[in-house]
Amino acid sequence: MKKYLAAIALAAAFAQPATAITFPSLTTIYVGTGLYDAGVAVEGFDTATAINCANVSGVAVQVRILILRSNGTIAASDTTSLSHGNSFIRSTDEVVFYGAFDTNLNVGTLVGGVLNIEATNSGVFCSANVLDADNALPTFMTVLHLVRMNPHPGTVE
Repeated sequence: MKKYLAAIALAAAFAQPATAITFPSLTTIYVGTGLYDAGVAVEGFDTATAINCANVSGVAVQVRILILRSNGTIAASDTTSLSHGNSFIRSTDEVVFYGAFDTNLNVGTLVGGVLNIEATNSGVFCSANVLDADNALPTFMTVLHLVRMNPHPGTVE
């Protein structure tokens, strides 16, 4: 039994990480809903949806954030090049907590709608949440469940 377990451990140690899939063009990797932005601060309390993405593919990739309103019209679209090991934050409104690390997409009032994240490689991982945008230590109201559309090999999300 010990030899069997040692063999499995040795095989696992030499296993190579899964290779990222390169897509021929921007391809949907995540879809989500439940976005929210109050549009204007109400009594000093404002909200925003923040999207965080990181690239671990080994190469530079293009990433596009597309936000659709509940009626299907485009609220925001942002495409950027993301180097390996780098990450970015995009939000629907200015988020004090993120400061200069955040790019404000200025969507105005947003209730519901669809978040579509596209990339040219499967090695991009993202998350999103709705938070209190006005405070240096914000209250995170909800984590949005993003559905992975084109999985990265060897992962389960």
